[in-house]
Amino acid sequence: MSPPPALAPKLAQPEQTRADEIVQLCAFVVGGEEYVVDIMRISEIIQPLKITSVPHAPECVEGVINLRGAIIPVVDLRKRLSLPQTKPTKKSKYIICSIGGRRVGLVVDAVTEVLRIPRSSIKRTPSLLGQKGPRFFLGVCGPANALKLLLNVKALLESHEKVPGAAARALARGRSGAG
Repeated sequence: MSPPPALAPKLAQPEQTRADEIVQLCAFVVGGEEYVVDIMRISEIIQPLKITSVPHAPECVEGVINLRGAIIPVVDLRKRLSLPQTKPTKKSKYIICSIGGRRVGLVVDAVTEVLRIPRSSIKRTPSLLGQKGPRFFLGVCGPANALKLLLNVKALLESHEKVPGAAARALARGRSGAG
């Protein structure tokens, strides 16, 4: 028995390759630069809640929040990325991510959009003359005048290593050197 005529053209086409697969990325701003994370890592985006500080926590950990009964640590991405500090604004958000079965909130200045792009349009992160920054970034995407860094949220949260802010800014601007 042959497939119905409507299905025949679809069956004749090759399967979509992984490079052409469409990925969804959540874009947000931290310290004047735009970053993205895979939307599959995000469980929700919320307005800032009251934070309870935790003594002796790493510098980038603002504290914990109670989100519908779940206690979630909150990480300030400005501090984690060694960027200058500012006061939260009405646009500030917490992006709640799931990493290795744990939930963590990321403090960002603003959430801007959800991008749907082919996986092939995500380019490798350039090296920065031996700086350690690139392992915290999975790639770069977007047009030349508005590049966005794809954050490696898992590496950012599992490492206590400092992320050089200058490296992040240079990568976001598409430069391969620190100058």
